[in-house]
Amino acid sequence: MDKERFAQSSIKSIFNRNFNVVTLVNFIVMIAYYQIFVTSAFYAQEHFDVSLSTAGSTAGIMVIGCLIGRFFTGNLLSRCGCRSVLIAGTLLYLAVALSSFISGSLLLLFIQRFVTGFGVGVIGTATGTIMAYCVPYAVQGLGVSIFSLSTALALALGPFLGISITHFLGYEILKTDIIALSTFALICSFLLKNPPEIKTASKSFLKLSNFIDVRVLKFAVVVFLMPLSYGCISAYISNLAADRGIEGAASLFFLFAAGTTIATRPISGRLFDKYGENLIIYPCIILSAIAMLLIAYTHSSFILLLAGVINGIGFGNFQSAGQAIALRLVKKYRFPQATSTFFIAFDFGIGVGPYLFGFIAVSYGFTGMFLALSAITFITAFLYYLLHGKNHPLKRPLLRRSISR
Repeated sequence: MDKERFAQSSIKSIFNRNFNVVTLVNFIVMIAYYQIFVTSAFYAQEHFDVSLSTAGSTAGIMVIGCLIGRFFTGNLLSRCGCRSVLIAGTLLYLAVALSSFISGSLLLLFIQRFVTGFGVGVIGTATGTIMAYCVPYAVQGLGVSIFSLSTALALALGPFLGISITHFLGYEILKTDIIALSTFALICSFLLKNPPEIKTASKSFLKLSNFIDVRVLKFAVVVFLMPLSYGCISAYISNLAADRGIEGAASLFFLFAAGTTIATRPISGRLFDKYGENLIIYPCIILSAIAMLLIAYTHSSFILLLAGVINGIGFGNFQSAGQAIALRLVKKYRFPQATSTFFIAFDFGIGVGPYLFGFIAVSYGFTGMFLALSAITFITAFLYYLLHGKNHPLKRPLLRRSISR
């Protein structure tokens, strides 16, 4: 009975006003972001008659903008306050959405995409940090898992909506849709009530520790390596499917992956809080590696979708568990820097993966590329053990745990 009451009170403590607000803002912004991301190359080719590689770089520059936005936001949250930074980020996001109707040159499109990515980096780091302060420490794994479902759901809906709206209604309607979502996100950001105050110990703005946290850097090596495979899947899954005659499955891959992520994250979050991170991270890494093996050799739609399901359980749960680990490595007042450090490594892995492993694909084909990714992912399990896992053995579940440090 005590366990039941404790579990119920813990879940209620997660769904407070500010948690709900930042989860909603994150969901809205990420839906808009993925709509832009998946249609960006198509838009550049259609309007500016550029090569595929140049068109694709319009999406890549969004990742660069996101990285830079995340780098600066950790410090800004400490100095300017959570509410101000979140409102500024959503306002910037709306401004660049409004500017999308001015598309006179490719250079302007690159600037718009960069600022869009920068805005996503600011908003994502702000919402993730505010969420970390809203969730009691004893259920932080579950709280992060629930919050990150907003990104998983956006990943499933965003590409689908973006492609569908562009195909059936046209790109001008998509621009209007992005503006509407950005406006709604800005309005929601004003609903934050009594956001957490974050104090900074340093008066120097340029001090590196104000932007990242060195205690998260060792774990960030693992955080960088895991998304390499996801970046390559995002970039090359359509090409691989076309090459092997299973194009229909490629469009469903992310829906299957997102579905299993959404279904399993609340479970993995509870297990994380009860037994510790190792029970979640090791299976996540192994399952991700197995998914890469399946993709490397698949010539059937069933196997490709099975790989999507497995990757949704593996990589999909790594992201939320990894974020929770980053938060547990630092004191509460360092949550902004820990969140920033985690996502810089995470986004950097997604961004450079297609570029680095594209050379392998040219020489050894998609089979060689995904086999290499599978091997690196397996090796990541050993690196995780050396850098973090060996010092955090499985723990016995606790009835009560301090909710603050």
